[in-house]
Amino acid sequence: MYDVVNNYFEVDNKEHVKLNANENPYKIYELTKSLEDYELNRYPDNDALLLRETYGKCIGIKKENILAGNGSDEMINLIISSYISKGDTVITLEPDFSMYDFYTRRQGGNITKYKFFSGGNKFNIDEFISFAKSNNPRLIIFSNPNNPTGNVIDEVDIFKMLIEFEDIKVVIDEAYVEFYGKSMVSNIEKYPNLIIIRTLSKAWSMAALRVGFLIANNATIEEIKGNKVPYNINSISQSLATELLKYEETFKKNLDLIFRERKKVYKELVLLQEKYKIFKVYPSKANFIYGQFNGKYILNFLKELEFNNIKIRSFKDNYFRITIGSFNENKILIEVIKNFLGNIVKKKIVGEY
Repeated sequence: MYDVVNNYFEVDNKEHVKLNANENPYKIYELTKSLEDYELNRYPDNDALLLRETYGKCIGIKKENILAGNGSDEMINLIISSYISKGDTVITLEPDFSMYDFYTRRQGGNITKYKFFSGGNKFNIDEFISFAKSNNPRLIIFSNPNNPTGNVIDEVDIFKMLIEFEDIKVVIDEAYVEFYGKSMVSNIEKYPNLIIIRTLSKAWSMAALRVGFLIANNATIEEIKGNKVPYNINSISQSLATELLKYEETFKKNLDLIFRERKKVYKELVLLQEKYKIFKVYPSKANFIYGQFNGKYILNFLKELEFNNIKIRSFKDNYFRITIGSFNENKILIEVIKNFLGNIVKKKIVGEY
């Protein structure tokens, strides 16, 4: 179980091109507040009222339908600990965010995974429903867009899922939804079993503040909030996040930069894929690109990136995930990959993927 956490908390403080944690390389604005502006001798607002109200205005949801927490991780833990007991089954996707596994197992539950990604094939909702029903789940949870593939499940399929599993909670982790543009958040009243998770760590460029949200109808909020620990978001994170959420124009401009860079990086990688035929990359609706290398070259590829101080994430079966960085970071990345592939050609060891 703790291997999951060790991988998730991987830290490297050396200077490098950091494309492994799906962070936004662009800041919202330069902060000017000093620590003297905060009452550090006082506990923070237990209900994070101003933060919830400000975020609610951003997404068109009342603050009463929002819980705020110490990153979306706390919200995931809060949901799973509220509904899962020893022996209960949680259905998720394969692959998906590793912390679903961690929190489920900590509760004594069983995590069962539906294979979501198969060479970029479309999600089969009927097959998923059949699979899930055969496992009698207490909870369904998945990220949309999916982490790490960048694939998405269409709204029509999610609606069908919510109807078929109306007696259990269906949790959609929308950590990357701003890069996709299609949220289910407006459906929380229509579907009482729907719970949405959001974060400010990705598109909103606030990873260091650790602020996440749980969004659901009033009854679900009342069910869950009694399990929330008190004072779970410190005063500094609440204050800075509330202030930064007011910079929507900058936020939108930064998103446009990510979209532009995502399109460019994907196009460059596809050209290299077609030329060398030893790796594949897949279209993404998130701020990263997922791919798979020929097993013959994956270790050398990762070593080459590490030698050039470039950090990406690698997964089993030779898959990898590259976060979309800044213009300069992406330029360095593509140049290093081109040089690596060119050296393979010189050594005459290229083979079909």
